[in-house]
Amino acid sequence: MSEAELPAVYIATGAYDCGKTTTLEWLRTNHRISIHAEAHLRALASLGSRTAGHPPNAGFTAIEDPAHLCPMCRPWQFAERVLDHQRDIERAAGPGHLLERGYLDPIEMLLRTTHAADDAPRPAWTPITRYAAVFLFEVMPQLQRPRWAKSAAQRTTEAIAINHRLERLYRSAGYDVIRVPPASVETRARALLSAIQSQ
Repeated sequence: MSEAELPAVYIATGAYDCGKTTTLEWLRTNHRISIHAEAHLRALASLGSRTAGHPPNAGFTAIEDPAHLCPMCRPWQFAERVLDHQRDIERAAGPGHLLERGYLDPIEMLLRTTHAADDAPRPAWTPITRYAAVFLFEVMPQLQRPRWAKSAAQRTTEAIAINHRLERLYRSAGYDVIRVPPASVETRARALLSAIQSQ
């Protein structure tokens, strides 16, 4: 099957605390859109206590315990695990479904945590679905919270940088990226719905 013949899904992406999940839940509740939660959270849940040990309000310090597996201490292994879950999600997704994050999201995190360039080596990926459009949720500074010994302002700056890279990666892979500007949950949800219906 060629990539053009694969079932078409939609991707919602963007840095942390950009309002993606809340907007998608609104669409699920009010328009019965089928939503698939992000693979990153599935990976964390599958690992349980193996990701624990980093105080959320302290700066990062690597944990050397070989049983420990988190995105900061084992970025490559964690990215591969997230991609395994992403494959399961995409196999289960039907045409027109909305996925919270696509396969390039764990790649962005891998590149970021290893301080690598966009074209650095990465885990392999074979398309399972076709991304009809990628919705990039722009950063809303008022949603950012202090975490990992970073202020809300620092987290906002980091989130903007993450979004820039996500947009580069998805566009470089040939996907149509549609920015979702800051707005109320309902306004953003209706913009997504309108874009999907116009495809």
